[in-house]
Amino acid sequence: MDDLRDYIEWLGDVDFNGKPFNDVDAVILCLISYFDLAPVLDKDGEATVAECMPFIPEGKLKLKITGGDLGNVDVFRAAAASKRFGQLYISDYVEEMDLDQNLQFSAVTFSFEDEWSFIAFRGTDSSLIGWKEDFMIGYTQTVAQRKALEYARRVITKGDEADLDGIPSTTFLRRRSTIEKARQEALRTWYIGGHSKGGNLALYAAALLPEELMDRVEHVWDLDGPGFAPEVMSLDLIEKIDPKTTKVIPEYDVIGRIMEVKITDTKVIVSNNMGILEHNIASWCVDHGRLGLSEVQEPKENVMDATLRNWIESIPFDDRAVLIDELYEAAAASGAENLEDMAAGGIAGLEAILSKVKGFSDETKRSLAELQVAAVDAAKKKITDMPATVIDITKGLVSTLSEAIFKGKKEAEKADE
Repeated sequence: MDDLRDYIEWLGDVDFNGKPFNDVDAVILCLISYFDLAPVLDKDGEATVAECMPFIPEGKLKLKITGGDLGNVDVFRAAAASKRFGQLYISDYVEEMDLDQNLQFSAVTFSFEDEWSFIAFRGTDSSLIGWKEDFMIGYTQTVAQRKALEYARRVITKGDEADLDGIPSTTFLRRRSTIEKARQEALRTWYIGGHSKGGNLALYAAALLPEELMDRVEHVWDLDGPGFAPEVMSLDLIEKIDPKTTKVIPEYDVIGRIMEVKITDTKVIVSNNMGILEHNIASWCVDHGRLGLSEVQEPKENVMDATLRNWIESIPFDDRAVLIDELYEAAAASGAENLEDMAAGGIAGLEAILSKVKGFSDETKRSLAELQVAAVDAAKKKITDMPATVIDITKGLVSTLSEAIFKGKKEAEKADE
C-alpha cells in the first residue's frame, strides 16, 4: 500500500475543487498540527502551509512529540510543496501549557478559500503534564476539553457578526461587502478532528457544541483517540454526533480502546509500523486515494497492551485521581519536564523517582501490585514459546521492578516497629 507522501504526490496539482476533502486529508492536517507553527505565522496570525517550507529543513518548526520525527517531517514537507495542501491557510493557532491547571492544549484551523475550515486538535506531546492530563480523562473533565469547546465555538462564530460600527452610511458598497463577508463565513463548512488525545477533544467539542453551531459541522474525525468514562461524560452526547463521525484505529489498537466509545463508522487501518507504534499517524497507509483499510475490520490485540488497557479500566473510579497524581509527582521528582528529560536523567533521576515511590498511598500500591501480577501472567502467555533463558530474564526484570516499587513500604513498616 501507499503512504501519506505517496498520496500527496499522486494528487499532484489536484486541489480540493478537483477532489473533495476526505479521510486521508483529515489525517494529514492532524499530523501537521503536531508542529509548533508559531514561527511561520505573520503579525495577523495567518500563513499558508506553503510558507512553512523554508522553516522545515532548518528545524525551526519543532515536532511536539517524542521519539524523533517518525516520518512526520517528510509528510509535512511534501504537503507544503503540494498545490492541494500548500495553499491552505493556517490561522487561530493556540498552544498552552500550564502546570497549575494540568493543561497541555493546542489547536489550529486550516481553511480552503471560502469553502471550508478544518479545526485540528493536537494530541499528547512529550511533556509530563500532557501525559498526566491524558490519563485524567479517565476520572474528570479536563481543562483541555473545556478549552477545545471554547476554541470551536470561537472560531466557528467569529464571522457571524460583521463590525459595521464606524462605517459611513454613504459607503453602501463597503457596507454590503462587509455583510457579504460575514454571510460567507456563516455558510462555511466546518470539519473537526484530532489524533490521540486530540481525537478525544474533537469528540468532546462536537458533542457539546450548541445545536445551531453543530449544524454547520459536516464531519468529525476521531483518529485513534481514547474515549470517556461514563461517570464523566454522558455517552448519549456521543450518540448524538455519531452520524457525522468517523473513528479510525490501527490494526493493533491500544490508545483508541481505552474507555472506548462506539462509533458506527469505525475504520481499521493498515500501518507501516508494528504494535504500539501503529498509533503514529505518519505510518498509516493509503490505498487508491483512500485510507488503506485492513481486510479484517476488527482490531487485533497484543496481550501486553490488552493487559495495560484492562488494568486502567479496572481501577476503581475514586482511586484513579490518586494514582495519576502520585505517578506524576514521582516522575516530576527527577526534575524532568518531558519524556526526553526522563530518558536523560540517569541514575540520579531514577533515585529521585524511587524516593517518591516510598510515599505512595495504599490505593496506588495496590493498583501497581495488581498491574505487576497481570503483567507477569501476560508475559507468560506471550513468551511460552521463547527459550527458557529469555523467560528467566523477563521474570528477573519484573522481580527487580517489584522490589523497587515496594521497598518503601517495607522500610516504613520497619520504622513503625
